[in-house]
Amino acid sequence: MRKDPVTPGVAQAVMLRDAHEIWLDAEAYSRLKVTEQNYWTKRIICVAPVLDPSQSGACWGRTTLEHVKDDLRMGRRAASDPAHLVSLCQGHTEDGRKAGYQWNTDKRNREKVREWLRRFDVEDR
Repeated sequence: MRKDPVTPGVAQAVMLRDAHEIWLDAEAYSRLKVTEQNYWTKRIICVAPVLDPSQSGACWGRTTLEHVKDDLRMGRRAASDPAHLVSLCQGHTEDGRKAGYQWNTDKRNREKVREWLRRFDVEDR
């Protein structure tokens, strides 16, 4: 068992936060609704198309929570709190790797995600 698991309450708070921010950005919201399935179920919550418009249409699968450290370093994963978690779909995590490229581990994309998390006034930092 992990020493710092993501609790259901934290998971829900992070997904609601990200979904709300995507919904507020009408252009980003339209990029997320790329397939009929996504349009009707609206179950995919993914910040990748918001942060990187070139990823429009690449969302698929279930929503996952990605741990993001404050800075680039090896070792322990980031804390399991809203200040270090972001919602991504399977298409933008390891499952969506294409030709060796994985969106969520790209250095430039990691920095975009860090900037996204800095937008929120979080007491846990």
